[in-house]
Amino acid sequence: MIWEYKTPKSRTSKYLISLTGILLSLVVANFCFPESASGKLPRKISRDKAFPSVLDLYPASDPWRDLKIATEQQMGLYLVEPPRRHASEVTSFSSQHLHFHLWRPISEPVRSLWSRALKWLLFGRIKYSGGARQLFEELPDLKRITLSLHEVERPDERGRRRSPKPDVIRTYLTISLKRSDFERLDIELARSCTLNLDCGETMESQITLLKFNSRYIKRRLR
Repeated sequence: MIWEYKTPKSRTSKYLISLTGILLSLVVANFCFPESASGKLPRKISRDKAFPSVLDLYPASDPWRDLKIATEQQMGLYLVEPPRRHASEVTSFSSQHLHFHLWRPISEPVRSLWSRALKWLLFGRIKYSGGARQLFEELPDLKRITLSLHEVERPDERGRRRSPKPDVIRTYLTISLKRSDFERLDIELARSCTLNLDCGETMESQITLLKFNSRYIKRRLR
C-alpha cells in the first residue's frame, strides 16, 4: 500500500448539554479511566459481526461510551444507526484524541475528497452539527480530532451471492487537526474552499495531518 503524506506537523443544544455533562463527569473522575482504543481499525471484520446492535457497538464496559455517542451526534457523520451501521464505523478515544472512522465510497478526485473530509471535520456533516469547532469549545482538554475515510470490500461476493469471507477495511484518507493548529486556522478560507471542494496548498499547510492512498483512489476511480 502506497500512502502519500501531506502537511505532516509535529446539533443542537441538547448535544451541548450532553457534552458538558460528560466533561464535568470526566473532571470529577480526574481522567482515571483506562484508555479504550488505539485509534486503529481492524483490517478484517467477520461477516457475523459486521452489523452489530447498538449495544454491541459500544458496550457498557467502555468507559468512554457516553463521550463517543455524544461527540458522534455533534459531528453528524453517521447517517444510519445500528444494526444498519457497519462495525467499521466507530469512534475511538485515547490520550484526549478523538478519531472518527467513516465508511465513504470513493466517487470523486483526491482534492474533492479531502476538501469534503475537511468540511465534515471542521463543520460537521449535517446542517445542525457543530463539528470540531464545537467539540474543541465544549471539551477544553481535547487535544486532537481526526477523521478517517475507508471502504469495505467483500471478497468473492457477487450480487445476492453472499461470501463467508470477512469484510476487508481499506482506509484511503485521514485528516487531522490538533487544537493548536485549529486555533491558528483561517476559518473563512476553510469555509470557502470546503464549500467549493477546491481546497489547495494554502489550506493544506494549516492542517496537522493529511494523508491518502493515491494508488488505491486512482484504482477505484477507473
